[in-house]
Amino acid sequence: MHIPKLKIAHQLSLLMAALVVLAVVVVGGLTVWNLQRGFSEYLRQREEEQLTRLVQLLERRATRDPGMDWLRGNRQAMRALMDELAGREPRDGSNSRDSQDGRPQRERPLLRDDGVRSEDRPPPRDDPAPGDRPPPQPQPGSLQQRVLIRDAQGRWLAGREAPAGMRVSVHEVKVHGAVVASVELLEEARPEGVDAHFLQRQYVGLTTAAVGTIVAAILAALWIGGRWSRPLRALQTATQRIARGDLSVHIPVGRAPGALHSGAVEVDNLISDVNAMAQALAALESARSRWIAEISHELRTPLAVLRGELESIEDGARQPTPAVMSSLREEVMQLTRLVEDLHLLAVADIDAMPCEWVSGDADEALRRIARRFETRATQLGLHLEILAPGTQVAVQWDFGRIEQLLSNLLENCLRYTTAPGHIRVRWQVRSQALTLVVEDSPPGVATAHLTRMFAPLFRVDAARGRTGQQGSGLGLSIAQAIVRAHRGSMAAKASALGGVAITVELPLQPQRLERRTSRA
Repeated sequence: MHIPKLKIAHQLSLLMAALVVLAVVVVGGLTVWNLQRGFSEYLRQREEEQLTRLVQLLERRATRDPGMDWLRGNRQAMRALMDELAGREPRDGSNSRDSQDGRPQRERPLLRDDGVRSEDRPPPRDDPAPGDRPPPQPQPGSLQQRVLIRDAQGRWLAGREAPAGMRVSVHEVKVHGAVVASVELLEEARPEGVDAHFLQRQYVGLTTAAVGTIVAAILAALWIGGRWSRPLRALQTATQRIARGDLSVHIPVGRAPGALHSGAVEVDNLISDVNAMAQALAALESARSRWIAEISHELRTPLAVLRGELESIEDGARQPTPAVMSSLREEVMQLTRLVEDLHLLAVADIDAMPCEWVSGDADEALRRIARRFETRATQLGLHLEILAPGTQVAVQWDFGRIEQLLSNLLENCLRYTTAPGHIRVRWQVRSQALTLVVEDSPPGVATAHLTRMFAPLFRVDAARGRTGQQGSGLGLSIAQAIVRAHRGSMAAKASALGGVAITVELPLQPQRLERRTSRA
């Protein structure tokens, strides 16, 4: 079966509305059940209390008339008894309560004038006197309609016979411990009269409240769903623009006027991430364009020199002497080194720089590499200082790459440090890493440029430069790629000597972080 797809606003609205409807139905059903149960318990307790009072009234009368003849077939006596139970005056104006002297007043004579006992005659008609108002009829379901009183022999005295099959509760009327009568109460199947009307009003109120709650929940669900979907629609539009190449996308988020605010931290964070992604892509695109422009510029110079030399030879202006051919070879070698460096950086960017891990002594290797630059430093009027611990440091590195790393750092110092100057190389072991520091004397680099020194083709010509000593600008970038291949870190800061200090952190066993040998 195919299920149609819905917008997220509609899905959220339906979900919230369904949850509210389910909650209303469950709570409403439990409320109705509890109301019925509680109300039935209340009615039962109320009837038990009335029935107990009725038994007490009958017991008080039975102390003077154990045969209960005063009640047998006497409707007026029964009504007077119910009135007394309810705290009302008797409807016929007589007083069924005991007199002031403690002697009972008889509502009806037990013997009629003709000498026939009342229990031997049918119940008399209670016709109202002319002009009298008829007594009010008991309400359906009232206690008077459901009470049956029998004497000790089980004969009917007053009340309504219970239909066959109906449940009744029986209470005994005792005098001095002897049973003189019994009261049977017909259990009410369901509330009637005022009680039924009360329950009906409660049901109507609950139904109205449930319907109102569901309607309000649906409206709130529609509003909340629209509010939730608005930032998601903005995200969808933004990602479509990014896919088309528009990297100027920015979705305002937060509490500012016009900003999107979903009310959910995750959605707001997602909007911020999309904004950051657009900015990063824009920066990457700008760097790519700058990278292409700088590479083309770096390649143009040696190619222009080669073209000029070749054209001059073709025109006969210059002869292909060994000196000219050597100059052409130098230009070709410079192009070759530049292309190899660019290839190395491209490979490093995809985390695939070829490394061959071998075990060795880091102290001896670094000392040997640094000493190779002492002669050149002296020729340039610079003093190269090597501070080594002098103890063996067992490491597992690609020593060829480490040599390239330290060589690039020292070449950078030799190229940009003015004479007379000072270059210092030092290293020490801390925990499971070796810290290598290469620093030089002025000129220095502005703080804003320190973080950009490792960018490809970046130069700070105005601050650090030596005529005729310009490089390709890839040395520090390659050094950083080598450090990353060894799972280390590299940073630049101002040196105490007045120039720049480059700090390199190299793990002693970087291969433990990557259990494979990378090869070209």
